[in-house]
Amino acid sequence: MTLEEISTYIPHQLPQNQLRGLELFFLISTRPLLQFSRDDALLYNSINGQKSVAELGALHEGAFERLNAWHRASIIELVPPVNCGPGPHRVVIEPHMDDAALAIGGYLLNHKSQGHTTILSVTARSIFTSYFSSRRMFLDDVAVTRLREQESALASELLGATHVSLGWSEAPLRYCPPDRWHFGTPKQLSQLPQIFCKTLPRNEEVELLAQELFEALRILAPDELWIPMGLGDHVDHTTTRRACFRMLSEARSQFSGICVNMYEDIPHKAVAPGQAGQVRDVLARHGTSLTRTVEDVTDVFEEKIRVISVYGSQFKRSYMEPRVRAIAGQDAAVPGRLAEIYHRVDGRFLLPPESDLSSDSIALHSVRDGIRKLVDRRPQARKIVIEILPSSHLARWRTDIEPFLAAFPDSKVRIRAPREISWQTDVHDSPKLSMRLVDGGWLGWTGVVFRGLFQFRTPTLVLWRGAYCSGNKRIGKRVVNLFIKLLLPLRPVLFARTLSDCACVLGDRPREFAGSD
Repeated sequence: MTLEEISTYIPHQLPQNQLRGLELFFLISTRPLLQFSRDDALLYNSINGQKSVAELGALHEGAFERLNAWHRASIIELVPPVNCGPGPHRVVIEPHMDDAALAIGGYLLNHKSQGHTTILSVTARSIFTSYFSSRRMFLDDVAVTRLREQESALASELLGATHVSLGWSEAPLRYCPPDRWHFGTPKQLSQLPQIFCKTLPRNEEVELLAQELFEALRILAPDELWIPMGLGDHVDHTTTRRACFRMLSEARSQFSGICVNMYEDIPHKAVAPGQAGQVRDVLARHGTSLTRTVEDVTDVFEEKIRVISVYGSQFKRSYMEPRVRAIAGQDAAVPGRLAEIYHRVDGRFLLPPESDLSSDSIALHSVRDGIRKLVDRRPQARKIVIEILPSSHLARWRTDIEPFLAAFPDSKVRIRAPREISWQTDVHDSPKLSMRLVDGGWLGWTGVVFRGLFQFRTPTLVLWRGAYCSGNKRIGKRVVNLFIKLLLPLRPVLFARTLSDCACVLGDRPREFAGSD
């Protein structure tokens, strides 16, 4: 780029880069990204997100060449001036502070000069960085949250948008407070984001978020509203989707003139192929129609990748770009082009049961049928046993156990869980509930099962990660299920992946499970 082309651009430091002396580092890394001269350091420290390239050039000799080189090396970003022409006020609701750029960054760049965009993030407080994949712990939630907010502000500027946030904590921090994260080993902690994200929405959170979204939109007064489709079943995404529908259903008169679009979550949709069609079909049966639209983003795709790379604390460009590019190529209507998919939403905003929308809907329906059978046996079920095998987890069990206790008000619940996962949560104080921690891994667990061989007719819920396996893993699942049933004879045995799945099924149809005995 020439000086004339970028003279009005505003240079920005990337938030995750830190200057220590004359060396530039990525976060807590000990390997420098760049070695500066004293003049370089003076110029770099002069970048404050307000002075233009021309203004910095007037203060520092040779600034243009150095700024251009740093931009090519992805050390800084250059934000062009945005001249918003006539058009709608778009409000994009995103579960996390990167979802809008990942899902519809190309669309926003295509329409940057047409109207104005506000990106409204649900969550802000976070503890997750890319260090988790390498099991290097950077557990300062205050510092990580500040970093995320700075990244989002910069990415939004590059998209020609304004960023605001509701300030919620991401799922891992909502269900496991920061002080408990220091009890786990690096290996255990590296698994926590997935453990706490692959759960299902809680009604209490959906209701609270719906109210907060209503208050925010009442102030923002959008002409267009963009909401996530909830693909991939990340709990923050599905909670946001459900809250958006609840808000629009309960306050439709206030938002009757707003165009509502639903975007496909990227890269989450890649782990659940076909779920978009499933969501579309299920919503249609409940009176909501989705009209699929393809937005060609070929011409702005490189710029979109540049925006996404601003979120460097979460992922490297080399990791995310091929995933986003592959999805864009698959979504394009013409071979060789790149596209994003979104859906125009019309009709009623009535959400079906969450278990119908999940990518594990078939398995969750089986869990529902199994719980129904247990409910039918309530008069004889004086005791219920929940076996949490080492491959499962406790996650947010303190809240997930409540619907289970309510469904079996006259039964005592006995939980057996591996000691190595007990640090994830605190102790529940219900007199109906007791927990026994099992030592010795799978060997210790086998002993527990053998000691319970003769507890005939005791309903037993077995939680393990492979409960819903399909494809090549289906045979292994059947073998394990059969083995456990042989070890637990003459009793009803129900398999599920987590207690959260059971809580979701119970919450979807509370009247069904509160029926008479």
